[in-house]
Amino acid sequence: MPVKDAQTERLIIETAMRIFFVEGNIHAKTQTIADAAGVNRGLLYYYFKNREQLLQVVFKEALTVIDMRMRELFFRSNVSFKEKIGQFVEFFIDNNLKYPYLEMFLITEVNSGAHNLPKAPSEDLNFLFVNIEKGLKEEIKKGNVPEMSAHQFMANVISLCAYPVISKMLMKDMMMMDEHKYQNFIKERKQLVLKVLFRNE
Repeated sequence: MPVKDAQTERLIIETAMRIFFVEGNIHAKTQTIADAAGVNRGLLYYYFKNREQLLQVVFKEALTVIDMRMRELFFRSNVSFKEKIGQFVEFFIDNNLKYPYLEMFLITEVNSGAHNLPKAPSEDLNFLFVNIEKGLKEEIKKGNVPEMSAHQFMANVISLCAYPVISKMLMKDMMMMDEHKYQNFIKERKQLVLKVLFRNE
C-alpha cells in the first residue's frame, strides 16, 4: 500500500473546493473531481473513502476559515463593535466572491437531508453570540441600532452581504451591469452595509 502524500491530498481538496464552491458544480461526482485533479478515481478513494467524506473535509475547511476570522474579530477587546462588524462585512463579502457558490452549496446540502456536515460545538457558538450580544447591547443603548437580538442582527449582516453575491448573475442582468460595474457595486456595498446597520454611520 503506497504512503499517503500530503501534496496529492491537498491537490484533491483544493480541486474539490474549486469545483464545488467556485464553479458551482455542487453535484460533482468523484470521477469529475479526480479528472480535474489529474488523478485516477482509485487514488482519490485511497485518500477519501467516498464523496461524503471528501465533502466533509472541504466544507469543514471552508467553515474553519470563517470561524477563525470571526473569533479573531469578535474576541478582540481593543476594537469597537462597529469596527468588528465592518471588518467582518469586508471579509464575508470577499470570501463569498472567492467562493461564490459556498452559501448555495450549504443551503442545497442542508435542504437535501442527505448529509452529515460538520457543526461547531454548541458551547463555542453560544460563547460567540454572547460576545456579539454584549457589543450589540452597547450600540442599542447609544441609539445606533434598533432593539433586536444578536441572532437577528447577525442574520441582517449575513443577508446584506451574501445575497448580492449569491444572485450575481441575476443582479447583473436586472441592473444591466458588466463585470467591472458589478465589482464596483460590491466595493461600494461594503460601506453601504454599515450605513444600513448603524444609524450614525
